[in-house]
Amino acid sequence: MKVLIVRDRESAGGGIFNYYRSISHHLSVEYQFVDIGQPHHHYGDASSVFARITLFRLLGEWTTVFWKCVSFRPDIVHVNPGMDASKRRALKRDAVTVRIAKLFRRRVLVFWRGWEGAWVGEPEFPGGNEGFLARSYRAADTQIVLASRFKEDLVRWRFSCPVHVETTVAADECLNAETKESRPEDPHNLLFLSRVERVKGVFELMDAFRSLKEIDARYTLTIAGTGPHLEELQAYVRDLSLEDVRFSGYVSGDSKAACYRSAGMFCFPSIHGEGMPNAVLEAMAAGLPIIASDVGGLKDFLADGVTGCVLKDEDRSNAGGFDPQRIAAAIAALVEDRERWLMTSGYNREFARRHFAAPVVASRLQRIYEAVVSEGGCVAREWNETPVRVFGERPA
Repeated sequence: MKVLIVRDRESAGGGIFNYYRSISHHLSVEYQFVDIGQPHHHYGDASSVFARITLFRLLGEWTTVFWKCVSFRPDIVHVNPGMDASKRRALKRDAVTVRIAKLFRRRVLVFWRGWEGAWVGEPEFPGGNEGFLARSYRAADTQIVLASRFKEDLVRWRFSCPVHVETTVAADECLNAETKESRPEDPHNLLFLSRVERVKGVFELMDAFRSLKEIDARYTLTIAGTGPHLEELQAYVRDLSLEDVRFSGYVSGDSKAACYRSAGMFCFPSIHGEGMPNAVLEAMAAGLPIIASDVGGLKDFLADGVTGCVLKDEDRSNAGGFDPQRIAAAIAALVEDRERWLMTSGYNREFARRHFAAPVVASRLQRIYEAVVSEGGCVAREWNETPVRVFGERPA
């Protein structure tokens, strides 16, 4: 079996590139990548000027997909779009990729990533249920989503092919650490690891951290990652004269695993249209209790009081983000109850090993590939059929 995977280039940032970097060597299919997307200097971009000019880049990407369909002759073309209202151009770009694959009569797998909150529960697919975009993506043979709520949207938008609910992955280096090393030593050490932008809740987290420091000087906060609002956040920390805030920059591999091992709690109060952030899965694998919102696919397995604290809509402030005092209270409650903190740590680590390890995730994706090829097309199924999915148990 041959699979052509169309994914974000490394310099486009985000978790799609890291997902395939983690699972690809666990796949037994023959595969090739086509790297696409707008490069960003935040992620150490070293791409050519050609890749920075949108029209030239798009033509180059589509030409590459066209040529790979001819030369590589894949059985499946696997695309990874995001349902992001602010990135309609990328949604159109990937729709054209689907059309190219179908021109060559290739089977198509669409793996939906980010899912902007503006589209959740809406009656119409972007551009309308009978528009170019909807018809292009409905031509795919199989869909994968990162949350059960996203599957409900596809059903509403009249997608009739098989839909699988899946997860992203916890990187090997986060799962392979010895248990003693991976157990958090001090719950006061807080970690945020993601793209640094306002919608991820990082400014509200900083306000929460300021409140915690006023109560207990032992708190520390590490901001790992880069992004469009990093310099603004650094200036905000200076204005507040906050101590014990460390900016690690972009981390990967062992340096990323070290960030998780040195932390005691993972904080992710995002209001962004997340799919399923890799960092949350990796933090669980490292045994960190999670303080996070239930955006995207996180709703399917985060459970308040079991995996940590789940921030709900009622915890938001009038400004739209989560109330810093609510974030601070959730953190302090876990820190003050060490027995609960340790139990949460152990539960998260074991849950992640069973469900988010790269070999496990790759095996599930491989089974979906096999189903796409064996089914020979877009075969309608009953929507109450149990999909290929991960969550054998939801925390009670």
